Order: sequence, then structure tokens, then C-alpha cells
Amino acid sequence: MSTYRLILSYRGAAYAGWQRQENARTVQQELEEALGRLLRSPVRVHGASRTDAGVHARGQAASFELPEPFPERGLVHGTNHQLPEDVRVLAAAAMPAGFHARKHAAGKEYSFRLSRAAVLSPLDAPFTVQVPAGIDPARMARAAELLPGRHDFSAFALAGGSHGQPFRTVSSAVWEEAGEELCFRITGDGFLRGMVRALVGTLIEVGMGRRPPAGIADLLRGRPRAAAGPTAPAHGLVLEKVLYAPEWHPAHEGAAGDVVP
Repeated sequence: MSTYRLILSYRGAAYAGWQRQENARTVQQELEEALGRLLRSPVRVHGASRTDAGVHARGQAASFELPEPFPERGLVHGTNHQLPEDVRVLAAAAMPAGFHARKHAAGKEYSFRLSRAAVLSPLDAPFTVQVPAGIDPARMARAAELLPGRHDFSAFALAGGSHGQPFRTVSSAVWEEAGEELCFRITGDGFLRGMVRALVGTLIEVGMGRRPPAGIADLLRGRPRAAAGPTAPAHGLVLEKVLYAPEWHPAHEGAAGDVVP
């Protein structure tokens, strides 16, 4: 068997998330059907992150096995020919036997875009959440400084998340400011369902003066979901990249970590 990893980018607006569902259109379904048409055989893919409905991805990873080798460039361009325009394979790489996109992921990086603009450009609106101009980035930054480390994130988990294992390790959580835009970037070993969006919703409350920055520390002690802020809209969230240990890097990788298509 030959094992492959794909790096995908997609706009999540038209999809009920990554994971295949019986009565909804998903990214996994579109990818499996596209590969099936290309290879003329059913293909089962495994995604690194089960992004929720409406969430976008710039660097989702997926793996699958084929009975025979297939050219990597053919996987990129052939699959894209079969995919809708809002889903694209960016790169493909042959991987060591046994590689699994989700099981071997060492971490993930997400971003969430906010804008303080009085009028949001239609070019930005599909990927950005508008907030009041008076929001305080300094307060949000102080609150975000409390997130790195291993904590109980139960207060930020939607129903259906991994409540039995609510501890996650965050390695980095920062706000970046560029003009009217604010971008939250967070990297960790894994995330509970809805966790990043709940964090952003809570940090927005901090920025609006509705809760103190230091209050985040109390929420990281296993508090119930109702103690934290609202869940921010899905369209502001992007899965930026999936991280892997060096042993799971392709032997002939490009600058982005996979063969250049």
C-alpha cells in the first residue's frame, strides 16, 4: 500500500464541516468523491481536524492509502479538476507507511479575524467578524497571555466535544493588530469542539470591558460552558496549518512542508 498526505484549502461557508454526514454536504465527502472519480475506485480519507460548519481552512491535512503508487502532481491537479472551486488541494506527498493525518498530528494553528471598520468590505466580510471600534486590544492581549500552558478548557467546549478529556496544551496565543483588523492566532496540541470560537467570544467580552482580563484564569479551572462568553461566528475562523514531528515530514518537501505541486 502507498500512503499519501494532501494539504487542502477551502471556504467553509457551503459545508456542514469537514466530517462526512448522511444528510449534509461536507468537505470530506467532496474530497472522497473527487478522488474516487480520479482513481476510479472508492477512497477513504482521514482529516487532521474536524472543522465545524462554516469554518475555513488554509492548511488542512488529510491522508489516505492506495493499492498502487500514484504521481503526486497528478493527485494535486487531477483531484482539483474534480473538486468544486471552493475546495483545493494545494500539495501532495508520499508518506511513510502507517502515517495518519489525525493520529500523528502534533498540533494545529488557528486564526480568527476581527475588524473594527465602520463598514466591512464585501471582500473581507466572508472571513471577518465585525466588532465595535471601541474594543480594547490591550485588554484582549493581556487576557490571551493567560492561555499558554496546559489547562482544563471545559468552559470553552461546545456540546459534543471531548468533555471526558478537557485538558489541552496551548503553546501560543496572541493578538495581531493591523489597521482596523485584529487577528487572534493560537497554536496548541489539540482543541475541543468550538474551543477557539468560544475563546474569541470571551476575549471580545474582555475587550468590551464586560469581564476583566484576569478572569480568564478562573475559566481555565474546569468551569462550566455558561461561565465563559458566547461562541464567535464560524466564518471568522481558519485552520491555518497542522503540525507534525520531523519523522512525518516528506522526504522531498517544499517550503510549505509538502511537495510543491
